[in-house]
Amino acid sequence: MFTNEAYKTYLLQIQELEQRMVRESWELSEKIDDPEIKEFMLHIMRDEERHVGYVQEMMRILDEQG
Repeated sequence: MFTNEAYKTYLLQIQELEQRMVRESWELSEKIDDPEIKEFMLHIMRDEERHVGYVQEMMRILDEQG
């Protein structure tokens, strides 16, 4: 079984990855001229932002558990 600290370490790595995906999706969307593809990239970015929120919520729960 993993400790809370092991989970937090893992979640911090996932959070960093998700935040990088938000930035990269945004940066790519800024370079795209096609409105349909641009909107698709922004949709991906919003999904990644939601994932960041999930990770933050999991870390909050672990903090509450001590």
